[in-house]
Amino acid sequence: MTPAALARLSPPRQRALALALFGIALALVLAVVLGPIVLLHRHYDAAIADLSDRLERYRRVAAQAPDLRRALEVIKEKDGRRFYLKNTAPNLASAELSDLVRGAIENNGGRITTSQNPGSRDDGAFRQITVNVQFFATTPNLAKILAALDAAVPYLVVDNLSVRPLNAFRGFKPAAGQEPENNVQLDVSALAYPEPARPAAPAK
Repeated sequence: MTPAALARLSPPRQRALALALFGIALALVLAVVLGPIVLLHRHYDAAIADLSDRLERYRRVAAQAPDLRRALEVIKEKDGRRFYLKNTAPNLASAELSDLVRGAIENNGGRITTSQNPGSRDDGAFRQITVNVQFFATTPNLAKILAALDAAVPYLVVDNLSVRPLNAFRGFKPAAGQEPENNVQLDVSALAYPEPARPAAPAK
């Protein structure tokens, strides 16, 4: 509005116009000054709300800690390692497996003729140890031997089972009260943890 136009306005209108212009200028100044403060306030409000939400989640997780510790203790008590051979070195693990198989056979009436350890092989994250055994046993005793191997801890797996009856010619009859024996050959395997890596020798 030009000065000439303002001069034609009555004094009350000039004061009203001046107040209106002052109000607009004040609003612009406040917007320039307070706008960033309001935006910053909103930013911090959002950050505080996010941190409060995270803190609440952490508190809920922390409240579950006793239950998680108890669950971990239960898992430790179950001791999953007992299902594997105790020894990690292949020769010691083979000897351990041989002793387990020999005990299952001899404690249930079997007579071992040969026992061999064909070696070990990697099976995923574990090492498979195998022993090949040939022995004599009656049919009832063979059933006991297989049951003992099945129930053994650590877990034992029987493969390549071969059973050939002795004196199996036609017309053979065992003596009264005497069970005929079988020639049995089988492979028994178990899993062991691999040997821990040896630390590298220090450089000379």
